Amino acid sequence: MNSQAPSAPRASRRPPARVLAAAAAVVVLAGGVGTWLVVRSGGEERPSCATVGKDARIQKDLAPGDPSGMNCRELAVALKKAAASDGSGRHTLEQAGVMRDLVNTLDDDFRDRSRADIAAPLREPVAELLADYSTDMHTMLVHYSESMAYIRHAGSSGGAWRDERGVVRMPVENQSLILVMRAVSDDPAAYATLRKAETGRSAEDLARISKASAGDSVSAPVGATATALGLLDAMADEVLASRSKSEAARWKADVMKGLSDGGASEVPAFSADPARYIARTWERDAGSGGYPALLRQTRDMVGILAKASGRTAESLAEPLREATASSRVGQGWLDEALIDIGSAPRSPRT
Repeated sequence: MNSQAPSAPRASRRPPARVLAAAAAVVVLAGGVGTWLVVRSGGEERPSCATVGKDARIQKDLAPGDPSGMNCRELAVALKKAAASDGSGRHTLEQAGVMRDLVNTLDDDFRDRSRADIAAPLREPVAELLADYSTDMHTMLVHYSESMAYIRHAGSSGGAWRDERGVVRMPVENQSLILVMRAVSDDPAAYATLRKAETGRSAEDLARISKASAGDSVSAPVGATATALGLLDAMADEVLASRSKSEAARWKADVMKGLSDGGASEVPAFSADPARYIARTWERDAGSGGYPALLRQTRDMVGILAKASGRTAESLAEPLREATASSRVGQGWLDEALIDIGSAPRSPRT
C-alpha cells in the first residue's frame, strides 16, 4: 500500500489575485490576529454562506439564480439540486463540475482563514453531496493506481471527465477533499453520512476478496479500508478535542444514531450481494456496540468477510497487522492538510 497521498500543485488552481491576497494576509497577520480576522473574514469568526454564494464559480453554476442573495438553507438546496445525481448514482458533466467548484471554493475559503469549517446549515447538505460522489471520494483517497487520472484532471486546466466506461468523474485535489470532509464533520449527522458512505465503498473493496485470494489481492483492499477509516477516525478526534465531556458524549451518541438509522433495512445474503452484506452487518452490529465499534471497524468488517466467505482468521492475520500502519497513514493525511492551511491539529494521534 502506497503511503503517499496523491496530490497536485495547489497553486495551479488558485487565481493569481488570490495568491497575492494570501501573501498580503501574512503581512496583516504580523499586525495582530484581530486585524487579520477582519481583513480575511469580514469580521466573522465563523464562515459565512455568503463566501460561497458570492464566489464567481458558484454564481456561474447556479445561474440564472442569484446565490449571493440566498440564505444558507436556500443555498444548500440550490447546490444539491445542481450537483447531486438523480438517485442513480450517475452524474452529468455539469453536475460534477458544480461539485468540483464547491469543493474548491470551500478549500480556498479555508486557506484564506487558516481554518477548516463551514456554516452549520451547509454541513449536512455538503456531506450528502460528498456521499453522492462516494466512488470519487474513495478513489481519490486510497486507490493510487487509479488516481493518476484524477490528479491529471484536478488542476485548473482540468475538470470533470468521462472515464473509459463513460462514467463521469469528479476530480479535486486530495487535500481539498480531506479539508471539506473535516469541515462537515462538526455536525454528527454529517459525519455519520460520510462514515456510512465510506463503509459502503470499503465493503465493495473487501467483497472482492475470495476464499482463494492471496497476496496483494488481500492486503490492498484491507489496507485501503484501514487508510480511509483511519482518516475518518482522525476527523472524529479533531471534533472531540474541542468539546466538553458532555458535548463529546452527545456527538458520539448522535453519530451512532445516524449510523444505525438504516437498521430497519434487511441484510442481504452474502452470496447475493457480498458488499452490502458486509456493510449492513457491520452497521447492525455497531448499533449495539456503541462508539468504540468505530475504532474496530476495519478488523470487524474483515472478520465479517472471513466468516461469510469461509476464510480462516489466520489467512487474514498479516493484512490486519499491516492495517494498523495504513490507519496511521490516513491520520497523517489529515494532520498534513491542517498544517498546510496553518491550522495545527488539535488532537494528538495515538
